[in-house]
Amino acid sequence: MDYPSFYTEQITLQEGDVDYRGLMRPSALLRHAEHMATAHAVTLGMDKAFYSQRNLVYLVGRQAFRFVRVPAMYDKVVLVTYPERNRRGANKRVMVMRTPEGEELAWVDTRWTLVDTTCAKIVRHVPEEIDRHWNPEVEWELSQLVPKAETLTPAGIRKAGYSVCDTNRHINNAAYLDVACDALPLALLDQGPIRSAAIKYHRQVPMGEEMELFYGPAAGKDGDGWYVMGRREDKAAFELFCQF
Repeated sequence: MDYPSFYTEQITLQEGDVDYRGLMRPSALLRHAEHMATAHAVTLGMDKAFYSQRNLVYLVGRQAFRFVRVPAMYDKVVLVTYPERNRRGANKRVMVMRTPEGEELAWVDTRWTLVDTTCAKIVRHVPEEIDRHWNPEVEWELSQLVPKAETLTPAGIRKAGYSVCDTNRHINNAAYLDVACDALPLALLDQGPIRSAAIKYHRQVPMGEEMELFYGPAAGKDGDGWYVMGRREDKAAFELFCQF
């Protein structure tokens, strides 16, 4: 990709980034994508204080990722994030993960929405002082569709506890991938790492609150996969479709 606005870091995957197989967890991939977006904004003078002073916050509405090859513990990887200007109330931001030699390992397509914290409403027209820093267009994208399962199997209750909540005092977006993996049967996870997923974040789950979890097989456009849903107060908190 050749875009004027981008940000790059090289990291080494640590034990906290991988699962029991020693392969990168999907939640770690999304956590690094979130970090890259934040770090990029900070280099441009838009840190948390910048947004707080304007009563603004960026939240993730939808997200999708695809592994080309899942890296392992202690692998060195290069992360590059490319932001796009606001379109229809959302800012697309694509992160690409490569080896230092240039082999593509994974892609993350995140749709961020800017929210006015005084009224909890989406800002449809992003201020020029923010939007001017992003690329006019980032052509590459992943499907954000989440096919539903016809039959759902209950997978218990999950509390928004200390280990999954962030500074906004609700379940962190990346942590939903761990929540979803915990909801799926271990026999499924043993088939191999999750290669791709699309997630919709509908309603925040505040710290201390609970949600019901359900899962079931679903048919995707490019093959079969698994659907996971969290329900809070009789409404969907999140929906996910993943493929192994």
